[in-house]
Amino acid sequence: MGELQMILLLGDTFRCDRALFEREAVLREADPAIERHVLFGDEIDPASFEMELRSSSLFALGRHFVVRQVERVKTAKALIPAMAAEIPVGTFVTLTATELKGTSPILKACKAKGAVVSLPAPRGQGVAKAVREILAAEKIEASADAIRRLVFRNGGSLLGIAQEAKKLRSFAQGGPLTAEAVDRIVFPSAERTAYPFFDRLGERNLAAALETLAEVRDDPGRMLGGAIRHLARLAMVRAVLDQRSPRKRLSDAVGLPDWLCRRLADQAKHFTLAGLSNALGTGVRLDVQVKSGDVSSEDALMQLVLAATAPS
Repeated sequence: MGELQMILLLGDTFRCDRALFEREAVLREADPAIERHVLFGDEIDPASFEMELRSSSLFALGRHFVVRQVERVKTAKALIPAMAAEIPVGTFVTLTATELKGTSPILKACKAKGAVVSLPAPRGQGVAKAVREILAAEKIEASADAIRRLVFRNGGSLLGIAQEAKKLRSFAQGGPLTAEAVDRIVFPSAERTAYPFFDRLGERNLAAALETLAEVRDDPGRMLGGAIRHLARLAMVRAVLDQRSPRKRLSDAVGLPDWLCRRLADQAKHFTLAGLSNALGTGVRLDVQVKSGDVSSEDALMQLVLAATAPS
């Protein structure tokens, strides 16, 4: 197998995700039992990561570490020893980033290894070509006007267009997708945070949770981790409320600001402590399955939403 042990995928999020998918397919073809570990740049501990890379797995011959959003690593220099470490045969590392400055130690280290795959966002006519490829993958024919409207309403984001294409597929069965259909179905993109989704999840409102989730342009794996953390906070609040402690002591017991505790307390009332424990157990199990490659992060996130909002 000619795959480099460590590479950096740098550029457009959608193109990087597609390149990651192709790399994983090659690795899995060579070793169907390869382990998959997913980390995020702002959560990674460089020392622990280096130790993990140097060690060997007790359960599989091959391992694939995926570090997403490596531009968010808090101390980039601290990650260099891990990148320079001699790692066992069968261990692979894929770093992804949307943008890194030329002075970035991570970028320099990867360039020195000849391990940088540059995948910039397409420009000009390249955008329309990329959109046609995305639509073709969903078996959607579209007019030139429809493609222009789709690009405009998504701000040129290929990731956003790919997500919208899944929704548009059901509306394009009777013929080519039209510009009118795009204007009717696709909402203009805007910078949305994940917090409204977490709040709707905490309220056990399935319809509203799905609606807000559809508006978020974030990594599904990261959203899954955020949802699990939100449920864990609700469980802590629910446990304190069950002890009938005075509300003024809630923030001290949980260790969160009072304004946040009040919001979480209102959401926690929609659950029992046992219900939250079950939802958390489901989330942890799904997180393990995602990191081992047994289930996609998108499917895992949807399963957690359904589990957390299911009637008691």
